Amino acid sequence: MRGGKNQEREPGRSHERSMYANMGDLHLKRMKNASTAKEIPAAKNTHHRVILILGVLLILVFITLLTLTTFLFISYKSVGEEMSQMRNGSLSRDVQSIQASVRNLEKVQTAINSNVKYNLTDEVTASLSSDIQRILGFLGKVAEALQKSSSNPLCSEGWRHNGLSCYYLSSDSIPWNASKKECENKGAHLVVINGEAEMNFLRGIANKQSIWIGLTDADGTWRWVDGTSYDITPKFWEKGQPDDWKGHVVGGGEDCAMLRHGHEWNDGHCTEIIKYICEKKIF
Repeated sequence: MRGGKNQEREPGRSHERSMYANMGDLHLKRMKNASTAKEIPAAKNTHHRVILILGVLLILVFITLLTLTTFLFISYKSVGEEMSQMRNGSLSRDVQSIQASVRNLEKVQTAINSNVKYNLTDEVTASLSSDIQRILGFLGKVAEALQKSSSNPLCSEGWRHNGLSCYYLSSDSIPWNASKKECENKGAHLVVINGEAEMNFLRGIANKQSIWIGLTDADGTWRWVDGTSYDITPKFWEKGQPDDWKGHVVGGGEDCAMLRHGHEWNDGHCTEIIKYICEKKIF
């Protein structure tokens, strides 16, 4: 009988042990779930911190690059300005050298113009004059090269460069004397034509218009306004000109020269209303 009771109690104890085991497993599962729940927010927080750190690093890199770029730009600009000043200084010295050469040539030209005083033969005079024209032509090419390489043009706005001079074509039409005064007010003079190349340049500017030039015989002898000898310069008169025609209604002869229709010279009455061209020496 005792044995039977013991046998009856064993299934009850087995059931209790099974219940305790199940409760233990449930408790372990709950503990694991709680641990997992804690790990997930921690992982999320770590991920966010990594992203934040990377963002800060990117911002720092951007600021560093921006600072370096600004510094390099300022340095480049400073060096560029220094180089520009050096080039301008070199150009200035070249211009001064050319100015000295031109002044020396002008002295020789004055001597040639006074060939009677210096007893120069016609052959010597012609030879020297030719040499001077060649040298002046070379200096004109140098001046053109300087203008192309310089940031500051040799001629002011509204003026056109050719050789060693700047030229201004007027937009208004006025008499010869008024034209002469207008050019002088601009620090220039009515154009003086010294050679074929200059004449061709003026033909291009005139574009078939009639324009005053700086030549007059108001005192009975043809003279250029800047004192250049009329005798040593080439002549581009139209056939039959100058004729000093006196049939004008206003009276008097024709004492002022013009580039008629942008082609050849003609003497006209000084009160005619036409355009004019001023010339200003670069040096």
